[in-house]
Amino acid sequence: MAARDVRPFFVPDEANVKASPWSRLIDGEWEPIGDAVENWDYRTELRLRCSIAIDPEAIRRGAHLTDGSPLAFSFGWRALDTYLVGPNVRIPLKEREFEVEIEVDAQFAGAVIGLTRRLILERDRLSPLPGEARHAGSVLWSDETPLRLTGAEAMFPTEVVDFELFGIDKGASWHLRMPASPDEPAMGALLLLLNPLDKKLVAAVQKEKNHTDEQLALVQEMEEGIVDEIVRWALARWDELEDCDSESFGAAAGALTSRVLDEPTAWTPEVVVAASMDLRSSIIAGARSIGFGRRIA
Repeated sequence: MAARDVRPFFVPDEANVKASPWSRLIDGEWEPIGDAVENWDYRTELRLRCSIAIDPEAIRRGAHLTDGSPLAFSFGWRALDTYLVGPNVRIPLKEREFEVEIEVDAQFAGAVIGLTRRLILERDRLSPLPGEARHAGSVLWSDETPLRLTGAEAMFPTEVVDFELFGIDKGASWHLRMPASPDEPAMGALLLLLNPLDKKLVAAVQKEKNHTDEQLALVQEMEEGIVDEIVRWALARWDELEDCDSESFGAAAGALTSRVLDEPTAWTPEVVVAASMDLRSSIIAGARSIGFGRRIA
């Protein structure tokens, strides 16, 4: 939805800018993105497209910028959790209809991104009249679409490796490598390793859409196990997490644990040992309540 903030200068009528919803390229076809990209990981290409229909003359009249001041649309993305900003695609205000494509760099996307579209003044104006935009970068129209990158795989890279070479029991289907210190940066702190011998799980994780019931169950079971591992890691270091930098893995793990468990501090080391199954039940239920794992209702 277009922004409705009050700006200190004239802006065009929103009816003169018609922006389509964003779509995503999947297996050679453009499909609506909705509000989330399921089963996404940091190796997944994210190419997005939208179309714009405008009335350039009406836009200039509405903004009181009929003097030929350079205006352009800017399309891009920003990570809403890490605050990183991706490169913009610039389209001059000229054509009445056009399409634009952007690519999101998976290594910097974070868990939630905002897809941005703006119409801006590109150059300072020396003698504007009262109420007219003056400074380069003034935003005359904008909207932003949040896009959640979901699934446990969205939190960290995933690799298919020979478990024996990594010293991991080859009978295991997956293995989560976690940082030794809670102070390590959240980005890249975890690595999910998949065993190529478990062909069904590998196929399920790498598939982007149209999962079978069996594939969905495999991914959801793994998600619950991953959340269980992260929460137990955080509980074992709980007293250290309070002083962690906000961009650290310790802070991220602590935040996840607080969402999953009602009272993390109640799970002292002694209680975890004595009631491990109770903890697992609470973790799985909490993980399901925030969108990870299998839903039973």
